[in-house]
Amino acid sequence: MSKVLMRVDGSCYPNPGNMAIGIVIYQDGELVKKISEAIGYGTNNIAEYKALIRGLEEIKKINPERADIYCDSQLVVNQLNKKFKVRDKGIILLFNRVEEIRQTIPSKLNFIWERRNHNSIADDLAKRALLEEEAIKREKAAKDLKVERKVDYFVVSGSKSKKSYRVDVNIPQCECSDFIKRSRKIKLECKHIMAVRNFLQEEKERSCLKKRAKMKVLVLSKMVKPQIWKENFNKLNKKAKFDLEFIIPKADEREEIKRYLPEAEVIIGGSFSKEDLDQAKKLKLFQIPFTGVDQLDLSLYKNRKDIFICNVHTNRTAVAEHAFALILALAKNIVTNDRDLRLGRWHGFSSKEPTIQLQGKSLGIIGLGSIGWEIAKIGYALGMKIFALKREIKEKDLEKKKILEFLGANKDLEKVIKESDFIVIAVPLTEKTKGLIGKKELKLMQGKYLVNISRGAVIDEEALFKSLEEHYLSGAAIDTWYQYPTNEQKEILPSQYNFHKLENVVMSPHTAGYSDRALEENIKSVFDNIVRIYYGEEPENQIAPELEY
Repeated sequence: MSKVLMRVDGSCYPNPGNMAIGIVIYQDGELVKKISEAIGYGTNNIAEYKALIRGLEEIKKINPERADIYCDSQLVVNQLNKKFKVRDKGIILLFNRVEEIRQTIPSKLNFIWERRNHNSIADDLAKRALLEEEAIKREKAAKDLKVERKVDYFVVSGSKSKKSYRVDVNIPQCECSDFIKRSRKIKLECKHIMAVRNFLQEEKERSCLKKRAKMKVLVLSKMVKPQIWKENFNKLNKKAKFDLEFIIPKADEREEIKRYLPEAEVIIGGSFSKEDLDQAKKLKLFQIPFTGVDQLDLSLYKNRKDIFICNVHTNRTAVAEHAFALILALAKNIVTNDRDLRLGRWHGFSSKEPTIQLQGKSLGIIGLGSIGWEIAKIGYALGMKIFALKREIKEKDLEKKKILEFLGANKDLEKVIKESDFIVIAVPLTEKTKGLIGKKELKLMQGKYLVNISRGAVIDEEALFKSLEEHYLSGAAIDTWYQYPTNEQKEILPSQYNFHKLENVVMSPHTAGYSDRALEENIKSVFDNIVRIYYGEEPENQIAPELEY
């Protein structure tokens, strides 16, 4: 058993005002945790209690033999040590919460008062969170202000308020009370000075952009008709008025396309050879206007660090909704019930065939990317327990654990399958994910339900068919397949195996991402990345060629 020393502090600005907490935890003399968070609005004492509650939850995970807890609030420490009675109704609930957590921790807990200057690390963490939160609020408020340039100063006014303030950013100085009373004390600029700085920055950017040569955007994607690309881009650029030239070749001939490659800074869609890319000397962004990139030869781009390759993730909501439509179709036996009732056959009470209630069931998500995370949120809202896998777990992903029972890496695939009643496949198709779900994994799914909104090749085709045919899998819902229509063959079954004859399969023709808003949102996402390139910024949703997604 170990020993823990924890220092906590709660800060408030002003009082009452925005609250933040700072927590430092040492285990056997070694620093193991630092927490700095803004937590809402309240008083200093509320902040102290909330810091303590959060810290006790961390101690509970460690389960030490003894924990010494230092607070800089003498009142809080005396209340916890039963020397002072809690009288404030707002504090009683927090005090009771501390007592509840204490009952669940078998360790000996000592609450000790420590002056703030001896508790400086926790105090600094809390103050840092407060300042970061305050800066964000001021920056947001500054965006709504109107700025007028005068000879040697600026006048800043609100869009609703008639008040205006004189600002001189050279000193800097502002007439507002916030600047006089608070800003200098906390070393943050007031929102009026921030507004002027934003105004000057935008002015500088506009000046630079005027000197910029017209940016050529080559549109090769066949996602929509050329006229739709043109109409949407012109509509989006109507307000911005960027100096863009959208080039949409009239003929799909390599020679005509090659004519535009040397001048294009952005290319949307299409496929290229190494010779093509060698010609595209000015290319900065190769934009795929949809999610999947498995049809591209990404190896061509491994040595072209000067080119951003990006896809779009705007379909995440539509695909997540579709995934749950498939889950519900399986759980509630929608397809069979509909088909049979049209023939006068009844299921349910009369045939003693209950449907499945999702609340309390476990949902496994193989691939917690943007789509997987949307699926997780819906599952959690329905009362399901969420088990998920992610190729690389980053620090920002740890916040997601609040709604997850488990978040693991690739090595935890079997665990997630075993723990889950419903399993959704939401990984991109790469060399590593091809055949990810094979005979071995399907054998672990006895009595379970499988949903594929990823790519067909991620699941072994024959093994999937056999596990469904033999009713080893209770059911599957499939949106992504193994055979697709071509220009030569418009009608084709989605697999060489007779999935269409099975009763325990719900079939969907790869329509998860094709919603009534899909095209509009995809085009808007593409345009937003064009704007980022225009400004010299990094685009969003970058693809790493070496990872294939």
